Amino acid sequence: MRADLRGEWSSRSGEGNGPLSYGHMAGGGPSVDTILSEPNCKPGGVVAGKVHLRGGPQPVEIRHVTLALMPRMQNGYGGEKAGPEVYRGALTRGFRLDTAQQRDLAFSIPLPYELPFTTVLGHELPGFTIGMCTEVDAAGQPDPGDIDPISVEPLESQQWVLAAIARLGFQISNVTFESSKLRGVAQQLPFHQEMHLNPPTSYQGRIDKVGLSFVASPRTMSFVLRAEDREAPSDESFGVFSVPHAEAGETDWNAKIGQWLEAAVALPRSSHSGSGAAHGTPPP
Repeated sequence: MRADLRGEWSSRSGEGNGPLSYGHMAGGGPSVDTILSEPNCKPGGVVAGKVHLRGGPQPVEIRHVTLALMPRMQNGYGGEKAGPEVYRGALTRGFRLDTAQQRDLAFSIPLPYELPFTTVLGHELPGFTIGMCTEVDAAGQPDPGDIDPISVEPLESQQWVLAAIARLGFQISNVTFESSKLRGVAQQLPFHQEMHLNPPTSYQGRIDKVGLSFVASPRTMSFVLRAEDREAPSDESFGVFSVPHAEAGETDWNAKIGQWLEAAVALPRSSHSGSGAAHGTPPP
């Protein structure tokens, strides 16, 4: 089940080649390497690995080692914008790290089912990552931590929808995170990921971009479609789809999404553009 949602995506280099290691050395101080046991994660799963600390030329007091996860998005000016943290937790209390001593700290972080993903059908999403931050608070030393990307793949139930989106001819323009609640779904995180899609060729000129957002739980997979240039209807169930995970592969998503698209075209045009244009990466 593979389809291309964007003509010129580059595949993630090094996929399937073993654990990823992220290292950063602070001059004269301790060094840190965070090694993931499995670089490819999924919502509702875990990201696990070890933080390897090595002491520098002098003993140092480590106040704490903390891990955090957050979405990161290109801002259109060559930089990045960080979103709300999905997770933050301390691995250890304070301890002394002696000269050249190595200390390994294992971790296993539960991932929420609403975690945004960074790849779709084997391709990286443009301008969107999940950053894993390893923070080392060492007395009298600069923080040798860093923020590095992890790969998050959609759930199988979500992949059925994404494959239908690709078959219908949608293409991803850009991806954003929105600090708002979606209509018609039970959302736990204070933000959601939105993919901004160019419509199929036959609908270009009839409708502008379409927003696609997923919300999952242990039992169900939901997604919301939004016509960015149309007024939101009073019916909050419009564009909201929800099924048990096991039924996603048995649903005719081509037909359901096609029916929604025809109904969206008939909605009155909005007097303002969609939120994705204001917050996301400009279309290429």
